[in-house]
Amino acid sequence: MSARQAVVCPACGARNRPSWEFCARCGDSLEGATLTTERDDEGVDVTADAPPVSGVSSTVVLALTLVAVAVFAVMAWRYARDAPPPSQPDPRMFTIATLPPQLPDVAPRPPTPGAEEHAEGRRLARAGDLEGARSLFAAAVAADGSNAVYRTAYGRTLWDLGQRQQALAELGVAARLDPNRELAYARALDIAGDRSAAVNEYEVLLARDPMSAVVHEHLGRLQYRSGNYGEAVPHLEQAVAGRPNDPVLRQELGYALDAAGEKARAAEVYREVLAVAPEAVISRGLLADNLYAQGEKDEAMAVVQEGLDRTPEAPLLQRQLGSLLERNGRRAEAAAAYRRYAQLAPNASDAQELTKRAAQLDGGTGGGGTP
Repeated sequence: MSARQAVVCPACGARNRPSWEFCARCGDSLEGATLTTERDDEGVDVTADAPPVSGVSSTVVLALTLVAVAVFAVMAWRYARDAPPPSQPDPRMFTIATLPPQLPDVAPRPPTPGAEEHAEGRRLARAGDLEGARSLFAAAVAADGSNAVYRTAYGRTLWDLGQRQQALAELGVAARLDPNRELAYARALDIAGDRSAAVNEYEVLLARDPMSAVVHEHLGRLQYRSGNYGEAVPHLEQAVAGRPNDPVLRQELGYALDAAGEKARAAEVYREVLAVAPEAVISRGLLADNLYAQGEKDEAMAVVQEGLDRTPEAPLLQRQLGSLLERNGRRAEAAAAYRRYAQLAPNASDAQELTKRAAQLDGGTGGGGTP
């Protein structure tokens, strides 16, 4: 019996020829595999004519690759044959939109009743033709009596023409149609002298908006002009709170307090006015009179003198200085102040009277009363 060598595959245990690089059974690498010597009768699992695994494997791989390429080519051809043709882009997407050759007809809106008459009336009013405007505004109101704008324009034109009672009637209707016009109606009543009706309108507005500073201001000033200082005070206080930087409004509050007998509070308000407007001559004079009435005669004199230091050419302060000096028994100084006043305000209604008073003070007579 002859002996032959074989390489045992470490993966599957098959015997392979020593020259083979790969196992004939499993195709695994034989590198480092065990080389054995066996007799022919031991059944070595090899064949002398079998080709090496490496050669068989390369051929098979190449064949499989060619088959795959062929299959892929056939599939691609069938897909291209059966697929629908590619869609073409809509040519409209490359064009600029244009208007249709003719717009569709739109039914015109019916004209607003009285609008043309109102517009023409405004034009005539601006041109100064009040009679022409009145006629056209009357036509607009006749066309639409529920239009507050027409009523207001008609009422104002009647007012400018001196027809105040008819004007108030139109403005009153406009205020009932549009609550935003009630303040203008109340002010018109006040200006026309119907203060009782104006107070009622202001109170209606305050019932709707109790914190309205502008309504409080108008009502407070109405009461102030009417001499109802006690009733004016709370409204003027609300108005000052809404417009704290208005010295005139604050001065009116001070005077209302003073006239209502609230001297101490009035003095505080006068000082607040002077703090922001130290050259406010009237407020300074009112403060001096207030202090003198409270018995603070020296303080009153100092307030007037401070004002003269700031504005020595102020006639009212010269007049008041003369009055304070005369009341304090300083007759010669009072006479000099009165003469200075007459020089600064020669056209004043009391200039000649105070010149005579100065002469009386110098002559020692006490006639003529104290200014």
